[in-house]
Amino acid sequence: MSIRFCTVLKQIRNIALLAAAGLALASCNSEPVALTPSELEDKRAELDAILADPAERTRLIARVMGSTEEADRHAFMKFHIFGFAGDGNLIPFFTMNNYIIQTWEPGDNDSFNVQHREVAYYSKFDTDEAISEWENPLTGETVTLPHFVLGPVPRQYGPGIGQGVESFGPDPMNITMIGDRVYVPTLTRLQLPNALLPEEWGAYSSGEVVYWDSMLVFSADVREALDNTKTHVPAEMHMQNLVSWAPYLKLGQSPGRTMVRAYGQHISGYDDLPAEIRENLETYTPEIFDVESWQELRLDTPELVMALNAQREAGTLDIDQPGYVEPRIKRFDELELEN
Repeated sequence: MSIRFCTVLKQIRNIALLAAAGLALASCNSEPVALTPSELEDKRAELDAILADPAERTRLIARVMGSTEEADRHAFMKFHIFGFAGDGNLIPFFTMNNYIIQTWEPGDNDSFNVQHREVAYYSKFDTDEAISEWENPLTGETVTLPHFVLGPVPRQYGPGIGQGVESFGPDPMNITMIGDRVYVPTLTRLQLPNALLPEEWGAYSSGEVVYWDSMLVFSADVREALDNTKTHVPAEMHMQNLVSWAPYLKLGQSPGRTMVRAYGQHISGYDDLPAEIRENLETYTPEIFDVESWQELRLDTPELVMALNAQREAGTLDIDQPGYVEPRIKRFDELELEN
């Protein structure tokens, strides 16, 4: 056998080995095989049986939203914040980059207890570029944006818990299956007395009552969500909310609210973050990287109220200064928006 012929045989063998390896790798990385119509019907029947049992329904909620055993679940969400002033289109305000850690553990009577910690830094709208000041397009006034720190806030999910009576967390609504995914929608509706009354706080007060409506949806692959051998599964998250003007926006009792469109998913931990986002979180909200030391309750709105009171006591609050005039709120047709 000639040397040339042996060389060709070796090249053919190597090509064949590479092709086999490529096929094996493609098989490992391929998406799960799609469920047939018959298999989807079986999964729907399985889901219906789970939802008919309050304890099993709660375990499904825990598996998708958190964990059925003691564990920390990490998530990252991108919040795009808009203003709606009562007419015209939504007005792009800014973006929040939210990192969430929830500690889940089983509780009594088939319930689950949660400690929720969440932080966020503000950035220019639809970017990761951090900002601490922002020019409100409705007033032309530059305001300070307080980077967001919340928690640990207790939450509880269980067969007898609903509509926010025993829980600070979003209330799961009717769970449904669309295609090959299970959707767990939640709803939070709050009316809270405003600590900043209009007659005392002017532009910092949105009114005597603060309104909060938030709709968060978790979705997961039906095969994983219904798998009782799994304690937790990766879920995607999408959220909208409609909330009274935040005090720092200084929009007073003018008509409108902020609207949020948010999206994200569970992640394995800090190392899943893009480098710039992680660096900004470490700079502006370092608490989230040391949850063992973060045991004292932090609430963003009460902290802002305390800061404003401190400014008032020190005589430095802007609205208390002689000659201060509240900016006029522009109409939508007066705004100069990039988009």
